[in-house]
Amino acid sequence: MKTNIYKVGVLALTLLFAGCYDLNDLSHDPYKIEDDSTSGKEDKPIEDKTDYADINIDYYVSSADSAACKEDINGVPGIFREYLYQGYYSQYQRATNLTHDVYSGYGAYNQPKHLNGSPRYGYTDGWSSLRWSDFYNNRCSEYRTMLRAYKFNNNPEHYKNQFYKTRIYMAFIMLAHTDTYGDMPFKEYVQAKIPKENNVAYNKQEEIYDAMFRMLEQAVDSINPADATQYNIKSDDICYFGDDYKWLRFANTLRLRMALRISNINPERAKKEAMTALNNKYGLMTSNADNMQTVPKYAPIEMGGQNAGGDENGIAMCSVAYGGEYVLSWDMEQLYRNLSTGGAEYRIKTGRTSYETKRIDPRCLKTWFRSGMTSKTIASGEDSKSADYAGCHRNATDDQVTMSVLNYSITKTQPKPQSKVLDTNYWMNYARPQVWLSYSESLFLKAEAVLRGWTGADLTMGVKDYFTAGIKASMDYYEIGPTLTKQYIDGVVNLNDGTFESGDKEKILEAIITHKWMAVFPNGNEGWAEFRRTDYPALEGMYDVATGRVTNTSGDAVLDKHLIKRVLYPNSESNNQYFINNSELQTANKQSLRLWWDVSDTNDDNGVRVKPNNFR
Repeated sequence: MKTNIYKVGVLALTLLFAGCYDLNDLSHDPYKIEDDSTSGKEDKPIEDKTDYADINIDYYVSSADSAACKEDINGVPGIFREYLYQGYYSQYQRATNLTHDVYSGYGAYNQPKHLNGSPRYGYTDGWSSLRWSDFYNNRCSEYRTMLRAYKFNNNPEHYKNQFYKTRIYMAFIMLAHTDTYGDMPFKEYVQAKIPKENNVAYNKQEEIYDAMFRMLEQAVDSINPADATQYNIKSDDICYFGDDYKWLRFANTLRLRMALRISNINPERAKKEAMTALNNKYGLMTSNADNMQTVPKYAPIEMGGQNAGGDENGIAMCSVAYGGEYVLSWDMEQLYRNLSTGGAEYRIKTGRTSYETKRIDPRCLKTWFRSGMTSKTIASGEDSKSADYAGCHRNATDDQVTMSVLNYSITKTQPKPQSKVLDTNYWMNYARPQVWLSYSESLFLKAEAVLRGWTGADLTMGVKDYFTAGIKASMDYYEIGPTLTKQYIDGVVNLNDGTFESGDKEKILEAIITHKWMAVFPNGNEGWAEFRRTDYPALEGMYDVATGRVTNTSGDAVLDKHLIKRVLYPNSESNNQYFINNSELQTANKQSLRLWWDVSDTNDDNGVRVKPNNFR
């Protein structure tokens, strides 16, 4: 790996918070300093014989470095805030929106300048490698500084709760990364070590999942929320503001998400992990107040932001601020229109005094403008009264798209002068917190858990009830009133066509995942992962069967009639000796090769969708 990928972080930040090294010599490259985690000058600790030996901090640091770590504790709140903020937000447009948000089926790009890049599977290292480099350069550095500060001080027990909350979040963001790339370096970073320069070992994705499960287990068993003597970061905890109970419920919910992710590849382990989470005394998320979310820095201080001049809600920026490049996908438009007969009414002006009335998912009215927008209407936040919602085919060719926003729907973002105040009618507000794991998702997870025959104290309803509750929780999140929510739920096709009475588990699962996919929007990380796992919802491919057009520009890296399965390792890995010496990593470095937990392909060789089999 390039040296800079694994450096201790941005020099300014390192100097500001005085990392766990003697940095009096400012010309000294901190990466070149001997890592006392492997060559400690004090006595070796007692041999760790627990189930967590390979993820624990099982080393001492030198006396000098220990003193530096004690000083670091003063800067931890600021580091923790940045760690939480950048975990999913960092480089959002290039590292997530141009890839995951499109691969998930949520959106499309309507400009030819982007089409031949990552949206059509043409790998662009300058975009996709940002996720990799930011994780190892910055998040791992922040994590290492905080964990060593918590560990190497006079009273590490005082920092136990905060230590494990930091670990929960590391498992959370690592899940998104390993579900992007597959095998990755991980275990040394979990232990807050500095791996050997340019010879950094990878872990199999199965090993990474095992480590993450145990990180969550250890954290939930170790955090004592009733201990008032514990160090607790509050205002700089921009996710839960110091509420340990919410962190614990989040950890259990995350564990259930991960358990279902591996349900096709390792059903026994999946069931074990799920039932442990479902039986934990702290339970899973209980309301939308438990949503794991990121407050933008742009938001006012009273909302948990920093009232900063930039760093807005990422999904809002990607559409409106960039001139309408990111637009509603055709797939999502169809689901907005067809999943329920009880949608919200809206009128399209057809003449001077005449209108056409239509219905659509009420969430669409809050999150997308109609087509027919202009630079003037975007600036004013005025919706098009004479146009309808319109999605763009992700498999469209250059001649089928236009750089004009007139043809498609873009995210409904409030004009910036008013955007410090959240307006429920403009959900993609620059100051709006972005949700990464929601209460609604947790209910759909429970629905699938019951469908699979899993049990637990936190499972108190049937599949259909959890399914319905998941839809309601999503509507509640968007502040859709009870009358309209009931109208939508009463009209849900799957609740009226006998799906849940059929006994057909695959049919029921399709209903669960499709509605969960709708509720998870705009989180492309999770939407894409769940699509690959279950092959739901039934998204159109990048091959137009009707016309025979092939719009995949990967150069056969992804077969013309198949969908992308992973993102390539960055080109910088050619400098990592471990990567060079392990040919299986190079062989697996293809966008068409499924991840460990993805057991089957979506389309056959003719581009025809394969019937999923999620109950092996």
